Amino acid sequence: MMYKIIGRSGVLKLILFMAAGISAIIFSRDISKGIQQGIYLCADVLVPSLFLFMVISAAAAKSLKLNSKRLDCFSRAVFGISGRALFAVILGITGGYPVAVAGLSELYKNGLISIRDAQKSAYIGFGAGASFLITFIGIRLFNSFELGIVLFLSQIISVLILGVINKHLIKGDYNSISELSSSASKDDILISSVSCAVKNVVKMCVVVILFSGIGEVIKRYFGNNTVILLEVCSACNLLSKDKNILLLAFAAGFGGICVHLQVFQALGDIKINKLLFFIYRIIQGLLTALFTFIQYKLFNISIPVFSSTTDKIAPALSGTVIGAVLLILTGIIFLFDTGRSLCAE
Repeated sequence: MMYKIIGRSGVLKLILFMAAGISAIIFSRDISKGIQQGIYLCADVLVPSLFLFMVISAAAAKSLKLNSKRLDCFSRAVFGISGRALFAVILGITGGYPVAVAGLSELYKNGLISIRDAQKSAYIGFGAGASFLITFIGIRLFNSFELGIVLFLSQIISVLILGVINKHLIKGDYNSISELSSSASKDDILISSVSCAVKNVVKMCVVVILFSGIGEVIKRYFGNNTVILLEVCSACNLLSKDKNILLLAFAAGFGGICVHLQVFQALGDIKINKLLFFIYRIIQGLLTALFTFIQYKLFNISIPVFSSTTDKIAPALSGTVIGAVLLILTGIIFLFDTGRSLCAE
């Protein structure tokens, strides 16, 4: 009788909802613990580190036209995206995971970039952000500012490499758009930007809290490392206890399914290939771990994951940081020279 009323798909959905409800009752203690941790992470880590960047990203998308021919030419030659899209990507790398795609969505809504430009940029506009990597992971979890810098530089390098790959992998160039189609006044920019940031932060925190509850159950029965695939904050918390820097670097680059869902939500009407996006994140995680390893080996830094010692991460790393900064600057200068020479042709 029920099958005739709601159909086969309806029956399957009903079974799934009933199973979810029963599971919520059976694992209520674990889920409650996870939800509490998720609320704490949102209030203590995510909102303080991301909110301001989201406001800046939304305001920039609404007010800045960014008609720089040099920036546009460089971005097109090296990454195959517009200068405006590159600006959003840079905000995302420095601000945090959903900042770039939120900015791309606003740019597209305001008619400043094309749909193709937004789609191509969404695959590379992904990063944990300076505040998360340096303040949360580096200083709070490891009491090491230098570790945060190393992770942040590794993230930048991985995004640059993915950007170059993305240009050749995803065919088709962006369509130049020069005029602002939005009629929003300057007086409304601040209020609308804050409102947009609040909505994005609330949606982000809802997903984090949900996955924190689910992750607590999965962690109990399948082990701590499975959390890496789900939620990055919880994963970094767990991995910091074992001082597993390589796996932590991968987790920061990969982001977790929870963050992936936040990105898809923030993109709005911008549709991308989700499987390809997931593959990009695996590559980004591997590249972040690789360049973290290279920096530590290159500058002879001894930490537990690379040696048999159990000393805390507290060596004098001033030379390492300077060397790493010079390394990334050299790469950026090389890319800029390449873009400039291509533009001159």
